[in-house]
Amino acid sequence: MTARVSGATRRRFLSSAAVTLGGVLVAGCAGREEGDGDTHEDPEPIVDEAETLENDTDPDAWRDVGEIRLDAYVGGWVGVEPAHVDRVENPTLVLFEGRSYEITIANRDNVKHNLAIWDAEDERVEEYATDVVAATGTTETLSFTATDAMTTYICEHQPRIQLGDLEVVADE
Repeated sequence: MTARVSGATRRRFLSSAAVTLGGVLVAGCAGREEGDGDTHEDPEPIVDEAETLENDTDPDAWRDVGEIRLDAYVGGWVGVEPAHVDRVENPTLVLFEGRSYEITIANRDNVKHNLAIWDAEDERVEEYATDVVAATGTTETLSFTATDAMTTYICEHQPRIQLGDLEVVADE
C-alpha cells in the first residue's frame, strides 16, 4: 500500500524544512565570524605533532636561513628548522629573491609525499619538485633559487591539506 501526500502537505513540509535548514546554516555561519568572542574558536593544527598554525614571517628572522626542514604527514607539513617554524603546521616560508635554498622533507607516516613549488596558477615552477618519499624516515632535498613566481609549496599527493605559502621578498 502506498501512502499519498497532498500537494499542500508536501509544500508545507518542504517550506518548514527549508526554514529549519536556513536557521541552522545561519547559526553555523554566525559561530564562525571573527570578533564574536563567545563562539569563535581559533583553528587548531590537524597534525598531532604540530603546536600552532602561525610562525614568524618577519623577513629579518629569515635573513640568514638557507636550509629548511619539514616533516611530511597526511594532514600537513610540520616545520622542524629553522627554529621559528618548529612545530608549526604548514608554515609560511619567507625567501629572498635570487638566493639559493634547500628544503629537506622527511616522511613521518609511511605515506607517499613529495614537495613541489607552485606558482599563482597552481602549476609547478620549472621542475622544482622532490622525488617521492614513501617509507617512514626517508628524506629528499630540493635545491632551488627563489623567484617571484613562487607562491606555494605543496605535496602533490595531498595537495589540499599539505601546502604552505611562500613569501618571496626582495633581497636588500
